[in-house]
Amino acid sequence: MLKALYVILISLGLALVFNLLFFGKLIGISVLIFTVILLGAVLLFRRSQQLPFQKTWWLVLLITFFAAMPSIRANEFLNFLNICAVLGLLMLLAHELKGTPTFIMRLRNYAVLMILAPLRMLASALSTVSLLGQVHSKVKQHDMWLRIFKGALMAVPVLIIFGVLFSQADLAFSQFVKSFVDINISERTIQYLVLLAIVFVSVLSFLSYIFISKQGKEAEPTRQSPVALPGREIEVMVFLGLISTLFLVFIGFQINYLFGGETNIINAGFTYAEYARRGFWELLAVGILSLLVLVASEKYADAESKKDKRFLIPALILIAEVVIVIISAFKRLSLYIDAYSMTSLRFYVSAFIMLLLVWFVLFAIKLIIAKREQFFTFGALLSVAGFLMTINFINPDAFIAKANLEQYNRTGKLDVHYLRELSVDAVHWKVELYNKLEGEDKAALRELLQNHKDKLQRNTSDWQSANISRTRALQLLENNNLEN
Repeated sequence: MLKALYVILISLGLALVFNLLFFGKLIGISVLIFTVILLGAVLLFRRSQQLPFQKTWWLVLLITFFAAMPSIRANEFLNFLNICAVLGLLMLLAHELKGTPTFIMRLRNYAVLMILAPLRMLASALSTVSLLGQVHSKVKQHDMWLRIFKGALMAVPVLIIFGVLFSQADLAFSQFVKSFVDINISERTIQYLVLLAIVFVSVLSFLSYIFISKQGKEAEPTRQSPVALPGREIEVMVFLGLISTLFLVFIGFQINYLFGGETNIINAGFTYAEYARRGFWELLAVGILSLLVLVASEKYADAESKKDKRFLIPALILIAEVVIVIISAFKRLSLYIDAYSMTSLRFYVSAFIMLLLVWFVLFAIKLIIAKREQFFTFGALLSVAGFLMTINFINPDAFIAKANLEQYNRTGKLDVHYLRELSVDAVHWKVELYNKLEGEDKAALRELLQNHKDKLQRNTSDWQSANISRTRALQLLENNNLEN
């Protein structure tokens, strides 16, 4: 539906105008200018829809009056009230243009309007975005190029997000990207983009509520004839293809540097430590977002019901690339643990990486054998249950303490602070460490073990509190002399 595309483009343009007028500036005539431009955008669509503009002239006059006041008055609270009046009247204007005359509204109607209208507007915005998928051309060749353009357009924000994450995750890739464009996101830039996004959604919701939602139920996707060119499949193939290309470039840097040995990294001007220990969280975010992208892409292309093999190939390529990225993240985390010890957070994140890999494998199997969504959902549920069972069998705190003991035996280094977060499940390995430590670290660990002992002696008298780990820990602490 071309009208949906026009509404989205105009909303984006109005958001850019809003930032130009308001970002980093005092309130003034900018309120009037933006309000007039917004009302002009509303009038722009009047020829395509039969709306009672003539009956709303008094609302337009009131909106214009209150919008002009911030350019005349300097009182901050008064201008706050003027802007609230503009927003309320714009909401009332939208409601009346939808077909509900103001003069027949009761008091409760106004109350409901103020509460429900923003939610309905937001729903209309979502409807507009969904209608964008119905845009097509009557000429087959034009339709194909339009699909390609839409696929590339959908990929742009995802590519930007992944590009920023990859740049923050890898020093060599960051240098490569900066040779084209310097991605240096300041706090001011983030504020600008957040404001732009909020205004875009707000304007899109406002215009969609007036012009799109009314036809939302009537607009049906045009059924293509059997000889018609593929539709959304082309968009998704372009979309996934562009993302896979970005992943492939990033993986090239990982193979050359992270997996290629220390020499390549030193020649690039980095130390192995600073290169390898940076970017784990960004790569983990990439893995999670990639799974969401794949699920959404399958839904958008309706590949499940069509059993379309054209979706299978780019999806499997992207899954393979994501697996390599996740392995890269795991290697970085392993190097970080080698340098700074195992902690509870690092243990659980390492375990979650394994779970994430299982989810990608499940999704790949679902695609290959053409199973329904329930296969992946139930498999994910079982994998989560298995994940929790495995964690329980491993005994995380004992595993962490043992890993730190092994690191101490290997390097002679230990941060006792990390042991404070471990429960009495790890007492056995804490005692082992205590017997090996000397000096301040030994004194700190002695204090920690004594605190464990005192607390256990106070809290193990009730039979309702029976716990095997606590019982074993108390016996072990009582049998060991902590004064040496």
